[in-house]
Amino acid sequence: MKILALLPDDARHVLERSLTGAQRLSRAVGAESAATSLLEGRCDALVLDPGMLDSDEFELVMRALSVSGVPMLLYTALGAVAARRIVEAVDLAARELVLRGSEDAPELLQRRLAELVAPSAPAILLSQTASHFRSFPERLQTVSVSLFGRTTLPRWVNGLVKESGLARRTVDRWMHKGGLTGAARLLDAARLARVWEPLVEHGVDVEDVAVRCGYDRLRLLTAHTRRMMGVAPHELRDHYTRVTFSTRLAKALLD
Repeated sequence: MKILALLPDDARHVLERSLTGAQRLSRAVGAESAATSLLEGRCDALVLDPGMLDSDEFELVMRALSVSGVPMLLYTALGAVAARRIVEAVDLAARELVLRGSEDAPELLQRRLAELVAPSAPAILLSQTASHFRSFPERLQTVSVSLFGRTTLPRWVNGLVKESGLARRTVDRWMHKGGLTGAARLLDAARLARVWEPLVEHGVDVEDVAVRCGYDRLRLLTAHTRRMMGVAPHELRDHYTRVTFSTRLAKALLD
C-alpha cells in the first residue's frame, strides 16, 4: 500500500513507526501536491490532518478525494476547526479517525490503516451520522466527533454533557435539532459500535468485550444490544454484517 501523508512532521514520524513492510509512506509538501497525487493515482490511501490546512486547501483536497475515491485516515488533534472538517470529510463516505497525542499508539494506527480497505463499524456509523452534527455549537460538535476517535468514552451521558460545557437540556435540544434522539443514545451507539470487531470478528468472550468497551455489567451490554439491534450480543453475527450492523445503529439514532 502506497500511503500519502499530509501531516505535521511530528505526526508523520509517529505514523512511520506504525507501518508494516508492505506499506510505503510518502510526504505531500502541501495541498496542491496531495491533490495532484490523488488525481494521478499515485497513492492508495491518504493520511491527513485537516487542521493544518486553510479553507481553500481543505476544499481542494476534498474535491480530489471525491474524484479519486482514495480512502483517507484522519489523524489530528481534536479542536473546533478539526471537528468541523471531520464532519465535512466523513459526510459522504466512511473514513477512519485517530486522535493525536493520547489515542495514537502505533498498534492502533496500524489497525486503522488496515481498516481503510474495509471501514470499521465506528467509522461507518460516523459517516452516516456526521451530517447531524453540522448545526451543533463548537464544543458540542467537538465532543460528539471525539466519541468516534478516542479510546475511552465517558461512562455516563453526564460526562459527555460536562465536556460540552452546556446544560443537559440544552445538549438534548441541539441533538433533537440535528435530528438525533439525544445525547444518551449517541453515547450508547458510539460505545456499542466498538463491540462489533472484538465480539464478532475476533471471537472475544462477551464478558471480556463488555469490560473492554466500558460497560459496567454484561447485563447493560445485553440491554443496549437488544434495544438498538433487536438481538442479544451473541446473536449479532447471525443477523448482521459489519455494514448492516452500523446502519441499524445509525437508524437507532435518528429522532
